[in-house]
Amino acid sequence: MNGDVVRKRKWFWSWQDENQESWLADMSKQGLHLTELGGFASYRFAKGAPRSYAYRLDFANKKGTDDYFQFIRDAGWEHLGTLAGWQYWRKEDCAGESSEFFSDTESKVQKYQRLLLSFATSSPSLAAMMVVGLGMFKRFPGRHPSWFVILFVGVFMIGILFTALNAMMVQSRIRQLRQSQPV
Repeated sequence: MNGDVVRKRKWFWSWQDENQESWLADMSKQGLHLTELGGFASYRFAKGAPRSYAYRLDFANKKGTDDYFQFIRDAGWEHLGTLAGWQYWRKEDCAGESSEFFSDTESKVQKYQRLLLSFATSSPSLAAMMVVGLGMFKRFPGRHPSWFVILFVGVFMIGILFTALNAMMVQSRIRQLRQSQPV
């Protein structure tokens, strides 16, 4: 890689991890290799020779678990970074060698269940912060313009709806995986 850096922004929903993996692999085939994950759908790539990489994402809030990282590194994967609980991994595609991260459907389902658990723990926090904020508005009436109160409630409602939508789509992805599983 020759040192040139390219930033790209591309949005993926939490249930679109396989789409994101394909997009990252396509970028590498064009000579753009992921080097850094930024916030809000931002990626940094190093320009280099086109290469065939497999990218895999795992939702695992296991930042401190050395065994987790070592197990995957021993299988030949390079850890690229962590973003919001998602672990990004890369491995050179070799003919005849599997580039699958999860060898069975149940492992994929467990990944999505870990993601659902994170949604389940964040939604009550959002709701609690909204209730506390509304309590402050009620306790000190007239100190905040009505547009601010509406904006405050709107932002939290969007956050809760965003989380609910993600949870529903992840649950749908789990159903798809289970239905495609041979009986």
